[in-house]
Amino acid sequence: MTLQLIENTLTNSEILKVTLGSNKDKYIVSILNEIKKSASDEKKDLTKCTPQSIESAIKQACDLQLEIDGRQHCHLVKYVDRNGKSNANLQIGYRGFIYAIKRAYPDANIDCKLVYKGDVFTIKSEGDATTFSLEVKDAFSRIQADVIGGYCHISYTVGNRLVSFCETMSLAEINKIKGKAKQDFIWKEWFEEKAKVAIIRRACKIHFSGIQQIEKITEFDNQDYDLEKVVEPEIETID
Repeated sequence: MTLQLIENTLTNSEILKVTLGSNKDKYIVSILNEIKKSASDEKKDLTKCTPQSIESAIKQACDLQLEIDGRQHCHLVKYVDRNGKSNANLQIGYRGFIYAIKRAYPDANIDCKLVYKGDVFTIKSEGDATTFSLEVKDAFSRIQADVIGGYCHISYTVGNRLVSFCETMSLAEINKIKGKAKQDFIWKEWFEEKAKVAIIRRACKIHFSGIQQIEKITEFDNQDYDLEKVVEPEIETID
């Protein structure tokens, strides 16, 4: 495949013309820029993907009311099927959930981060208000092996009342979700992103289950997991 073939397919797509309307040309340019950026990495090179799979992923993102561009609501990810053919797969980013929450509650403040060994993380709850503090030991030497969990703190106004909560997830819980993924290479390549998605998904399931867009995004994200799969907990060894 070539970038030119992909560009021609997207530019002439009747499906995208109906889906995107007057914004079609500008949006396609932004997506093509994202595809160009991937060409420097053979594993992520979207120019090798079929134009039809990219076209389908763009439509899926539009159906979910999310953007594939610098806002990083969702991402195009290259995967190779059993026949050796490269296709683009749409992956939901944690910023996609943030966008959906803020559409429902424009004043919402959302903080979703991973916590590492040595960090000091505390939570305090009083009535409807939950606050947290995070003291980072060393922000410049963080590696995946040092992750111990993560959190998602959200505050927003309901009527004239400020509500805030903090959902947490341990590394064991994150790895349990990782173990259910149908495509484990995605977690290997984007562990931090996928872990944050798992954490904010939990927060949305508990607090925003009635929001239609969030329900649609969650349902779409579920397609990448075998939810019935039993995952044995990892046994930690002591050196």
